[in-house]
Amino acid sequence: MRRLRHSPAFAALCLLAVLTAGNFAFAGDLVRVGEAPFLGGGPFYIAREKGYFKKLDLEVETRRFDSGASVARAVAAGELDLALVPPDASLFNSVAKGASLAVVLDGGRNRRGFGATVISVAQPLHEDGITSVLHFERIKGKKFGVPALGSVNQYNASFSLTMAKLDPTKDVEWVAGVPQIELIHMLARQDVAAADLAYQLGLLAQNNKWGAIVINDDVIVPDAQISVFAAHRAFLAKNRDAAIRFAMAYLRAIGDFNTTAIDPWAHSDIVDILAQSIPLGTPELIRASAPNWLYIADDGVPLVKSILDIQDVLSTKHFGPIEKKASRQQLFDFNIAKDAKARLAKDKPFGN
Repeated sequence: MRRLRHSPAFAALCLLAVLTAGNFAFAGDLVRVGEAPFLGGGPFYIAREKGYFKKLDLEVETRRFDSGASVARAVAAGELDLALVPPDASLFNSVAKGASLAVVLDGGRNRRGFGATVISVAQPLHEDGITSVLHFERIKGKKFGVPALGSVNQYNASFSLTMAKLDPTKDVEWVAGVPQIELIHMLARQDVAAADLAYQLGLLAQNNKWGAIVINDDVIVPDAQISVFAAHRAFLAKNRDAAIRFAMAYLRAIGDFNTTAIDPWAHSDIVDILAQSIPLGTPELIRASAPNWLYIADDGVPLVKSILDIQDVLSTKHFGPIEKKASRQQLFDFNIAKDAKARLAKDKPFGN
């Protein structure tokens, strides 16, 4: 019988085929995620950079958005599986109209002492005596900047105006649709009298004498939800195990995030990850902002009451950006968060 003799080149090709096949066999499940460039995405950035998703055999494909409305539309269209979004009018309207979306994970709230958003006033106005929300009667008729109408920022800012006995629907001129980075420059130019901003941007404006922080929003509306992860329901149904593993990695990173917010000097690696992930971020600014990054629940479950309260306020006749309210059943699905917590406790993929 004739024996086959193989050249070294043939052997190398065979080895390459085996290795390539192995790579395909062990490739992680793809999860397409939309992110917003603010500290609310902290645990996601941490899980991605520290390899928590990879450890659970997930490949994460990320797209960055500056607008909550844009990212919500991308999830509703099936272009993304999950996304970090604010609980705002665009989300409520999408779900009420039948978009196949569900709020599945906590993205952060303004817990007292961990306030992630602030109200700043232009520096000359602050120096002229507007040092408290009780002085806000002096901004009656002036411009108030928020990222979007129907946003959580406008929701919080509205309560500050009512504390000064102003009507938020007619006593200020809302300036919206402007990125927060531009809003701090508008404060510097006095194009707006006040603005509701992420804490670190308010601090940046204050350090540069562009505007002064008057109050943290966690004082105005304690425990107001700021952001959530929303998922396409088809992803939850068809890729349930991948969704659970995503939540497991995210829950693991929440612990890193909350711990570092309390003592940022002890966790330089986490601070560096966050600084690289947000606009104008530096380790110094991140540390100076702590613990006002926001607070994220260890179990990953957001505040249902707060989200429904935001929807109720934004759907009143005075605001009206919400045409029809979404029901609790339409809005929420926390089974992924609950299953992820149980599996983390049972499997301990990241150790004890």
